Amino acid sequence: MCYYCDFHFRVAMKDRDAMLVAMKKEIALRKDYLRVAGTDNGKVPVETLYFGGGTPSVLSIDELAGLLETVYQYYTLALDAEITLEANPDDLADDYLAALHHLGFNRLSIGIQSFFDDDLQWMNRRHCAREAVQSVEAARRHGFHNINIDLIYGLPSMTPDRWQDNLEQALALDVPHLSAYHLTIEPRTVFGRRQARGEAFAISEDESVRQFDALLDTMEKAGYEHYEISNFACPGFRSSHNAAYWQQKPYIGIGPAAHSCDGQSRQWNISSNSGYIAALEAAKPANPDEEGGRGVWFERERLTPAEQYNDCIMVSLRTAWGVDIGYIRTHFGDVFAGTFLQQAATYIQNGYMQERAGVFTLTRKGKMIADRIASDLFYG
Repeated sequence: MCYYCDFHFRVAMKDRDAMLVAMKKEIALRKDYLRVAGTDNGKVPVETLYFGGGTPSVLSIDELAGLLETVYQYYTLALDAEITLEANPDDLADDYLAALHHLGFNRLSIGIQSFFDDDLQWMNRRHCAREAVQSVEAARRHGFHNINIDLIYGLPSMTPDRWQDNLEQALALDVPHLSAYHLTIEPRTVFGRRQARGEAFAISEDESVRQFDALLDTMEKAGYEHYEISNFACPGFRSSHNAAYWQQKPYIGIGPAAHSCDGQSRQWNISSNSGYIAALEAAKPANPDEEGGRGVWFERERLTPAEQYNDCIMVSLRTAWGVDIGYIRTHFGDVFAGTFLQQAATYIQNGYMQERAGVFTLTRKGKMIADRIASDLFYG
């Protein structure tokens, strides 16, 4: 367990088989969630598949193949579908990589986080810096060219020189995509509990700005597009899966604690592994979307127009394509559009936002406080 991670995770593996059975059943029960009229053989077309939200690379090739087979049974994948696996560096042995490529995975997201062993030990990561480098080199040998690596900055011990060294090492590996996240201390994590006991984790705001500026300068100089607050891509290598989320396309999540959204409602699966398995065992095909009751493994929230608008502002403002006032007016009406223009004016005057041809994006200064700006622009 990583000490900073607030994602749903699993430590014991005793219910592994039952979990896979439950996930396959959920895929079958929810085959109509993204239904589009006139689709091939009634199946829903899928542009991206993403195995993540934890460490799916602990699954065997046969187990991954079984999940893929179930997906193919109920969904039609686009010919150029992006199929991603999140992986720890120490899981990517040569035979595993070869089998992944054979299964059809065409993108890897490798959780490196740092190229310094003491940082990795502090975060309770399983791999070492040498394994991090070797995993990328091995992935490329086995035919993976669409590779993302994750890095974390804002660690208490991270000096400017160390952060720059991390960035230079990432560039030396010549990966086409980098995701870089500032360390965030969540209450339910090991770090959160330590912080509650008085241990210091936060770095100064000035230092956070310096590290973020170094990130932007380094990646821009290397030719990467900064297309979302935490994401950088070489031309043609944006994450199709994440971009679909930021563009508010409907998506479906499978498994404990997974989230889904069809544009009109959000739903999230129960996070208890045992509860999830038990609910799927009791679930019936006739009523997979029934609200409440035995055999229902999720909760659902209907979105008001204001909530749909706020979601749009939150995700769009983080991206290079920004908020299009024409889209806001068409999809939400003149009242929402007028409110946005009025609220955005102050941020434009203060240099946090910019507008070009009706599209509003954050400046570099604005990117540092993106969430704060978005919340101020919310309706209601």
